[in-house]
Amino acid sequence: EDRLIGPTERLDSIGSIEIKAIGPDTLNDILGFFDTEAYAGNPAWGSCYCMFFPVGGREAEDIWGSRTASQNRSDQAARIEAGSTTGVLAYVDGKLAGFCNATARSQFPGFATGNGDQHVGSIVCFTISPPYREHGVAAHLLDGAISYLFSGGFTRIEGYPLAESPDRQRAFRGSLDLFRSRGFEVVTEDPLVVALQA
Repeated sequence: EDRLIGPTERLDSIGSIEIKAIGPDTLNDILGFFDTEAYAGNPAWGSCYCMFFPVGGREAEDIWGSRTASQNRSDQAARIEAGSTTGVLAYVDGKLAGFCNATARSQFPGFATGNGDQHVGSIVCFTISPPYREHGVAAHLLDGAISYLFSGGFTRIEGYPLAESPDRQRAFRGSLDLFRSRGFEVVTEDPLVVALQA
């Protein structure tokens, strides 16, 4: 809790949003974002560093429960350096405000099927720091992720929204309405999977 020192009050308005690709050149920004701001006001999630799905998601909760913030931080840094975690970032007035993990489905044991995974990009997480929520950052991130994945050669993009998000903090997978607004269609109901074809 001591390191989650970022502001928790939502801003009344924000500046223009710039989208950048996740990569080694943005690693320090990303680590700083997760270290202090992404989960300000929600310290229970402060150890994640967007490693829940790479570790295996709900199918690996026993493993997940034993991992430390330090492990997740160093593993995510290594993944970004190696290009195993990809996606896009949202900057507002030069400050990192949002992170979207948009990576090959093969990198997520809980979603990989072994059938064409190399052609499918998965959008598994939207993390937006509290001051920038409800300002359209997630929509910008989704647009950026779609463009990033299709330009990278993926022919299908999947998302895994919660059918009903209990609150804004827990809507990290994105809302069904958000995905539908960009043309995604529901392909399975349980579990809920949406997809967009190139």
